[in-house]
Amino acid sequence: MVPPRPTQLAHRILREAILNGDTVIDATAGHGHDTVFLAECVGASGRVLAFDVQEIAIQSARTKVEMAGLTCRVEFHQTSHARMAEHAQAGAVSAVMFNLGYLPRENHALTTMTSETLKALAAATDLLKAGGLLSVICYPGHPSGVAETAAVESWLDAQTARGWRIAKYGMLGTRMPSPSLFVARKT
Repeated sequence: MVPPRPTQLAHRILREAILNGDTVIDATAGHGHDTVFLAECVGASGRVLAFDVQEIAIQSARTKVEMAGLTCRVEFHQTSHARMAEHAQAGAVSAVMFNLGYLPRENHALTTMTSETLKALAAATDLLKAGGLLSVICYPGHPSGVAETAAVESWLDAQTARGWRIAKYGMLGTRMPSPSLFVARKT
C-alpha cells in the first residue's frame, strides 16, 4: 500500500476526533474538499466555519457544499483565516484545518501569506478546546511555500513547551520538496 496523501491522512486522523455537534474550522476553504469533509463529520447539529480570502474559492467551496446537501452546517467567511477568532468562541472548537499554498487550477501567484498564517495559528490555539486537533498541510514546492513551511514548523515546535503533542508526516526521497502534514493536539 502506498502511503496516503497528506490530505487523506489528515481526514483519517480528524475523522476519529470530530463528533456530531462539534464546531470546527476550515481555515483555507479553497475548492471545498475539506469543508465538505468537516461538514460530514460534525453531523446535522454541528457547525463548520470556512474561511478564504479569494471570492473564487468561496464560490467554489459553497458550490461543493451545496452539491453535497450540507449548506445548513457551513458558514462561509471571505476574509483572512487570521480573523477566525471573530467568529468562534474561545475553547469551543474541536478541530482546525489548514491546507496552505495556492488555490489549485487558479492563479499560483496568490498564496497564503506566512504572517497571516502565523496569526491564524495563534488564533486557533485560543479557539481549540483541550484535546482539540490542529491540522496543517504545508507545500514547500513553490517559492513562498518554503518560507511558510519553515515558519509553521518553527511555530509548532514552540508549542511543545506548552505541552502540545505534535507530529509531522511527509514523503522522503522525492524530486521536489513534498507536502508536509503537521498534526497537533492541544493539551
